[in-house]
Parts: sequence; structure tokens; C-alpha cells
Amino acid sequence: MQTHNRWRYQIARGLAAVVAIVLSQLSPAADPTDPYYEYRDEVGRGEFSYDDSQDIPWIENETEVLAVPRPEHLTEVQLDQLPPGMKLLVDKSRITVNPDDRVVRAWLWTRSDSGFEKGSFEGFRCDTYDYKVYAWANPGREPPVTKAKRPIWKAVIKSRFGNYRGELMDDYFCGFRGFRDASQIADSLTGEFRQDIIQNQ
Repeated sequence: MQTHNRWRYQIARGLAAVVAIVLSQLSPAADPTDPYYEYRDEVGRGEFSYDDSQDIPWIENETEVLAVPRPEHLTEVQLDQLPPGMKLLVDKSRITVNPDDRVVRAWLWTRSDSGFEKGSFEGFRCDTYDYKVYAWANPGREPPVTKAKRPIWKAVIKSRFGNYRGELMDDYFCGFRGFRDASQIADSLTGEFRQDIIQNQ
């Protein structure tokens, strides 16, 4: 009986030793030379808090609304999310991309098969998937351009139909690393930029 108890005692000691080793690996002792020593210590005590006062806030640069585009500068964009009988054109000669605020700005022009057309000067943020309308244009009105009084950024809502802004951003304005530069966007509108990508693969 004593031999049996001694055997059980030795097994219990062995299991305790194994548990101690595992716990020591999961929760290593604090090392003051560890560059994250102070951070780990704060987390362990539940005192860690993120200080967002050091973050650099995003600031949009002042936007100048460009004049109504000339008809010869408008390029039709191939999109699947437009309503039947509608075309979307972009003034590719004056696309601007500001590297400071990372906003793509351009004139968009919609034209129907019946002859109705209107435009909007818009900005697009690839980082946040937002857009803003700075002004509208109506060729039959004088003056043709009306600036938005309080333009605000709005989220581009992905939907199955009518999401031409999202398609425009995904296929032309934005790339894997964020926004494309103006020349790349202009080339993508005519298919040249995509052909370069295919040829380099």
C-alpha cells in the first residue's frame, strides 16, 4: 500500500513539474532588458491605455472646383453598375491626386441616350472608401456650376446595382497600395495601364 501511494505521489510531482514548465513558457518572467518590458508590465496590471494624442489627424487640403470640362476631354468609362441607357464619362485631362491628403479629384459626367447630361466634381479617398461632391454642373443652366454649400464625406456603399462609384474606385482610381497617381488613372481609363500590368506578369 505504501509503495502504491509513493508511486502516485511521484506521478503527481511529475505532473506538477510539467505544468510549471508550461506556465513558465506561456507567461515568461519579466525581463527589464526586454524593450517591451514596460508595456507588458502595464498590460499585466491592466493599466495600459492607448494615447491617441500623438496621432497625426488627417487634414483635407483646400479644394478648387475646376471649370466645366470640355466635351473633347471627356472619356467614357466602361462600368457594369450604371443604369441601362446611361454613360459615365471622366475628364481624364484634369484628374488630380494630392499626395498630402491622398484624395483623387475629378469631374464625372453622366449622359443618357435621350440626351440628358449632368456633371459632378468629386473627391475620392481610397484609404477610407469615401467620396465627396464638391459641385454639380448642368449645361443648360447659367452659371452651369453650382458649388456644394457644405460638402461632406460619405461612405461608398457596396451594392449589387448602382454602385458605379465603388466600381470606379476599385477598377480605376485605387490600387492595392491605395490611390494611383493621375497618369496611371488616366491610362487605366483607356485600358493602357491594365495592359501594362498584364504584359509584366
